[in-house]
Amino acid sequence: MEGMEDLRRFKAVVEDHFVFKAGFMHGNLYINKEVFSFLGALNLIELIKKMVNNAVRQGLQFGNAKEIGVIGPAYGAIPFALTVAGFLEGHFPKIKFFPARTELKDKNGRKVHYLPDKLIKNYLGKVFIGIEDIVNNGTTGREVKNVFIKQASAKVSTFLCFVNRSDQTAETLGIDSFYPLMNPTLEQYDVRTGQCPLCATGIPINVELGKGAEWVKMFGQPPYSQNIDFSSFWK
Repeated sequence: MEGMEDLRRFKAVVEDHFVFKAGFMHGNLYINKEVFSFLGALNLIELIKKMVNNAVRQGLQFGNAKEIGVIGPAYGAIPFALTVAGFLEGHFPKIKFFPARTELKDKNGRKVHYLPDKLIKNYLGKVFIGIEDIVNNGTTGREVKNVFIKQASAKVSTFLCFVNRSDQTAETLGIDSFYPLMNPTLEQYDVRTGQCPLCATGIPINVELGKGAEWVKMFGQPPYSQNIDFSSFWK
């Protein structure tokens, strides 16, 4: 798979026993998005180039558009937007691409995306594509799309990403097209049904990545007794 060997080489892909953010899902492969910004500028630019080239090969088009914004959602993807815009302009020289972004604010105990007033006037009624490093359940993509529609009467037609980790599609994201560079198959096991073979064989949980440290603090390391109740972890 194009790009996956790069991630392994940069140690962004780690094999071990992990507790994912969903809490009740365990697995043996973790893609560490925090590594992306520390690959080195040239390595990161090369990975971004592969992502853009893949989208173009898969049929990315913009019709008669003269100007397209490239959204880097806060905070992780903001640094990628300008580089993506540059590569896209190389493929579509008749279109002007410009970087755009969201910001985050706290609302009801969680951070949500929004457009500050100083940016809205520059985005009104325009067409955008979004970029992400890793797409999990698609929440960021859907939220960003809705923010641009609601606050700027804009259209978000497409998303690009490095890794599509949970089989999201254009349909599930509510957009016209979606171009992930990588669609890795990640085995995940639902511990609510006692189906984690990693736990059953006593493989220690990684406490450095994901939610492993919190899990081990509550339940210790595997193996576990058959009647243990894990429900308190995701309440």
